[in-house]
Amino acid sequence: MKTASFLRANMIMVAVVMVTSLAQQLPSCGDERVEYSPFDNNFSDKMKSQPGPATVLIMGDKQFSPKRTRWMSIRKPDYMRAGPWTTAVWIRNSDRGVPEMLTFVDHGSGGVDIRWLNEKLLYGSVWWGRIVSTDFIFDFERREFIYREMTNYGQLIQPCRG
Repeated sequence: MKTASFLRANMIMVAVVMVTSLAQQLPSCGDERVEYSPFDNNFSDKMKSQPGPATVLIMGDKQFSPKRTRWMSIRKPDYMRAGPWTTAVWIRNSDRGVPEMLTFVDHGSGGVDIRWLNEKLLYGSVWWGRIVSTDFIFDFERREFIYREMTNYGQLIQPCRG
């Protein structure tokens, strides 16, 4: 009987030490941050820019640049179907020119968020899963991505100590 009590007390003490040690290893709540890293070239084929067809069937609303000299239209995937999904974005001068088509292939359900910064630059994020995304800036006049960086939100979903 004394042996069982002794063993139980030792097990409780070991558990308390382990929990205390684990809690000390956890980051403090509020210290979590989004981690940025250089663009992973394995995603290059999943973010494409190419001239689009001269005539485009607009699947969504036109989103105009701040001075309305250009617009973009986003064709979002059917999220009711199994993923991964593909989003297409057409960008065009308001009344002329060949549109540019951006495609984001095999992304996660977080989708693609894109908006105008000014008359020539678009800022966006494409989610590859629940934790990792790519932030980007696309220059419409140069027709290329001028900034791409990986973002990792993993710290924001981890437990922390109060």
